[in-house]
Amino acid sequence: MIILDYSLAMLGLLAGFAFLTGILHGAVGLAGGVVMTAILSHFMGIKVAIPVMTCALVISHSSRVLIYRKETDWRSVRTVLLFGLPTTALGALLFTWLHPRVVAIVFALFLLASIPIKRWARQHQLRTGSKLLAAASAIWGVLAGNVVGPGFFLAPFLLGTGMNRLSFAGTLATVTLLMNLVKMTVFGSTSLLNGELFLLGLGLGLATVPGNWVGSRVLRRASDGDHRIAVDILTLGLIVNFLYLAIA
Repeated sequence: MIILDYSLAMLGLLAGFAFLTGILHGAVGLAGGVVMTAILSHFMGIKVAIPVMTCALVISHSSRVLIYRKETDWRSVRTVLLFGLPTTALGALLFTWLHPRVVAIVFALFLLASIPIKRWARQHQLRTGSKLLAAASAIWGVLAGNVVGPGFFLAPFLLGTGMNRLSFAGTLATVTLLMNLVKMTVFGSTSLLNGELFLLGLGLGLATVPGNWVGSRVLRRASDGDHRIAVDILTLGLIVNFLYLAIA
């Protein structure tokens, strides 16, 4: 069992970070969860941070599903869930066996790999059909079970269907909500997630909700080009962070 002994001031600080990353998540459509995981990892270690954030993201994604429900591409949602959820369960089981340093390296490598994937997709004006999206979803599921923020991998394939930034935000929020529910179930069946960590994740998730709403206002005013630049900058910063965690 993992016991956390944080003061009210520390819990308030973590809630503040959750609110700010909620703004980021609402404004970009992804990255908020992985940024908050990076922050939590410095306080409690990455193997604890991921189960906590899994619980938090169930709340956070639920609020964004409601915010973007009218823009969501439900056909893409069905494809991603059909092929991605089974492999998510597999990835979550793998996570329970991995050493924390390996998890940090996996984080960094999958973020690093997402950069050439997105660049290739843009240069070739990738058009994603149902078969390509299904294959990408199966790979995404394995990543999703191990890390927080696998939307960086799935993003070019979703955008390749022709959806805009708002449809992207709604679609990704919906599929990652179900993905995190699967992960939470797997973690809850092991010693990685106890009642105390679940409550911490629940509290952090609630703190992201107003941030998600603020961020959604920003996203509606931004352009698709601004959205792409923001994703690239965040990716580079997170790669550096998780490489630091791997070697620290």
